[in-house]
Amino acid sequence: MNAKTIYSGAFILFAGNLLSSVLGLGREVLSAAYYGANVDMDAYLFANTIPSIVLSFFGGILMGGFIPLFIKKRVENEEEASNLFSNAMNWVVVIVLLLTAGLYALSDQVASLFAIDAASHQTIERLFWILLPSILFFGLSYAQSAVLNSMNHFTMPALLTVMNNLVVIGFMVAFHRSLGIYSVAIGFVIGTALQVVVQWPVMRRMGVRYRLHLTWRDEHLKRLVAMSLPIIGLVTIDQAIVFATRYFAAYLDPGSASSINYANRFVMLPVTLFGTALISATYPTVVTLIAERRKRDYNEIVTTTVKSLSLLLAPIMLTCMAFAPQLIQLLLERGAFDQKATEMTSIAFLVLSIGILVIPVREFFMKLFFGQEKMKVPIFTSLIYMAVFIGSCFALIPRLKHMGIVLSTAVAMVASLSFLILQYIRMDKGNRIGLPIGYVVKIGSSAILSAVAARLGYQAIMTVPAAQHAGPVFLLLSLCGSLLLYFLLVKWLGIQEIGFVYDKLSAKFNVRKRRSQAAVSKG
Repeated sequence: MNAKTIYSGAFILFAGNLLSSVLGLGREVLSAAYYGANVDMDAYLFANTIPSIVLSFFGGILMGGFIPLFIKKRVENEEEASNLFSNAMNWVVVIVLLLTAGLYALSDQVASLFAIDAASHQTIERLFWILLPSILFFGLSYAQSAVLNSMNHFTMPALLTVMNNLVVIGFMVAFHRSLGIYSVAIGFVIGTALQVVVQWPVMRRMGVRYRLHLTWRDEHLKRLVAMSLPIIGLVTIDQAIVFATRYFAAYLDPGSASSINYANRFVMLPVTLFGTALISATYPTVVTLIAERRKRDYNEIVTTTVKSLSLLLAPIMLTCMAFAPQLIQLLLERGAFDQKATEMTSIAFLVLSIGILVIPVREFFMKLFFGQEKMKVPIFTSLIYMAVFIGSCFALIPRLKHMGIVLSTAVAMVASLSFLILQYIRMDKGNRIGLPIGYVVKIGSSAILSAVAARLGYQAIMTVPAAQHAGPVFLLLSLCGSLLLYFLLVKWLGIQEIGFVYDKLSAKFNVRKRRSQAAVSKG
């Protein structure tokens, strides 16, 4: 796959993620309007906890273990790749059905973990019953999406969450009065089932055939099981970090956990829209080049991806830092979310914004190890993250309270990324990350200058009394102005990656323009 295909795939995934994020926001607004922040909405979140945890394990195994094996098998023989896919899918069905049956049997005990009274226990248990089938549908859908992405087909996987959100929104609008909170759960399960259905025709068109093939004798399946053990360890460590964050926050001032949670959600928005889209589009190529032993092309793709992540995310990171208080106030400060909550969340968002760049780069290098079936380094990286985070929390929380957790998170992110990159370079003398100092200086200086200029301009405008009534408008203009100034600066400084994107967009525009002119001429 060439750079054009990677950028095209990343753009498709970005567009899908953007549309899904907009619909997801609308879904949350409707949920708040219909159900509020009360016991029913809490019951839904509690009931969905176990399915979400199970799916996180399946997602890690499929992306980190199955996809590299599938791509390598497909390079050798497409028919055998289809057999591997069918065998893996059938085992997913068997395992999930057994797991689901066990969870149904233990539903009373699961509900008891979260219930505060008999009424909430009943609601949680019923929602749990409804949501359990989503584990099977989501697991199959995730496997299908991973295979399609590995074959450089990005459109359908990018639209799945869009469809799911539309189904849930439709069910809420149509049945919220008659079914209450159960309309959300039913809509979610139906949406996940449809995700499986709509991908089958696409997979057949791409040459992947499903068969009733189930065996333990497949050597690749045995390798997948062996690779799954460290991946399960990674997911367990990640869940332990989440638990530790909640544990520390539980003993701090009210609102500490919420402020950190809100800040993390806003950080993950650009990470998902830009970072995940680019990494998902690049990863299949990386694995293919590893399988074909094309080291030079492999290093070129790694360098291009790291440069592109820095190019896209550095200005967003610094702009978010510059406007953290204003962004949180605009998005959240209303109703019960008072000025104190805004202050706690905005300072957390300012510090955690470093993750906008660090998290995707860390994720990319983790996947480079996954693609080469070397799992020890990712495990040690996660252990270092956890050790640094917990140690820093013990040192900082007594003095800084919730900001101790925030700073500990930032320090742990940087420490784990540094270790990961160092180990990547040591792993193979042929590994190269072509990130020149000049490139870093150009990107960094452009991002800093644009963020500072936008911030100073916004402050100057807001000193005018008449402008204060249109504060949100000027804030949005300042954010857009910061990003526009940045891309003009990097274009002026001759950054090749922005030139590539600009040329491709210009070419598409010119093609459409020529087609329009041709159509007019024919008419």
